[in-house]
Amino acid sequence: MGEPGDPFGDGRASGPARPDASRFGATRPKTVVVDRLPAPAKLYARALSGIVKRGRDTHLPHLPHLPPLRLVRPAVALDPGPIWRYARVCGFIPEHGVPLTYPHLLAFPLHLLMLTDPAFPWPALGLLHLANHVRLRRPLTYKDMLRVEVEFGALLHHDKGQAFVLHTRMYRRGEAVWDGDSVYLKRAVPASGSPLAPLEPAPAALQRVARWQLAPQLGRDYASVSGDYNPIHLSALSAKAFGFPRAIAHGMWTLARATSALQPPKPLAEATLSAEFKLPLLLPGEASLWSAAPSLIERDIEVRDIAGEKPHLRARMQWRLQ
Repeated sequence: MGEPGDPFGDGRASGPARPDASRFGATRPKTVVVDRLPAPAKLYARALSGIVKRGRDTHLPHLPHLPPLRLVRPAVALDPGPIWRYARVCGFIPEHGVPLTYPHLLAFPLHLLMLTDPAFPWPALGLLHLANHVRLRRPLTYKDMLRVEVEFGALLHHDKGQAFVLHTRMYRRGEAVWDGDSVYLKRAVPASGSPLAPLEPAPAALQRVARWQLAPQLGRDYASVSGDYNPIHLSALSAKAFGFPRAIAHGMWTLARATSALQPPKPLAEATLSAEFKLPLLLPGEASLWSAAPSLIERDIEVRDIAGEKPHLRARMQWRLQ
């Protein structure tokens, strides 16, 4: 997945950006304010109940239609307690301040609501998280109050099925402060849209900088701080029901852990982080972190197996410190 050539240019967004309505045909997205979130158990019960989409044949050769819907949480606090618990699981230190990847958690329940909406064409469980792009536009501080908006983006063509984007935008007193684009894949269905641009590997040789031992309960630990209780992450038994030999690590944990290991010990003023998720990382297990530094404010990143041969994550991070 490509990233902006000038991540810290002068193009600052202010106020909620409104995407082109042509993505939804003639219909502009309907904005729905979510004042109270369902409990995680209810969200996943909703996802499980949608495994069969009300008799809809998702293999029919027609163009998919993403519902023209925008979900909004109007006032979400950056509460220090949950942030610290997340930081401990992902390896961030107090000097980092609010972790770059943490705001994704504030939007994740809205993602689940979007993916389980009756008008969404496929079951939520079984979708693959292919890639993620994050942009920090302004420094975040504890107790900030944010407006969180989520809506569908473009359809993207993929060799294995239909990919699509979920946009997340966050605002503080009307000013854009954090963006996140999550790319998901529905396998084995006809695809439309532009091809998904790959994240180009670093020209410089990556060097191994760390080895990780991943505990059996890592998936449950991350679920407890993120709210992502997808069964493929929780136990070998629940993962086997979806075709995995053991539980697998959350892709967003892998990305957060790599980010925490390579970020300098200071808060960020601005940053971009682009990532592609590759092979599943089985739990318990081992992994290695590889990095190259094209400049003092950039890191090219890979998480590989312990032998350094098979990739689990490829990413690129750029930053400006406070």
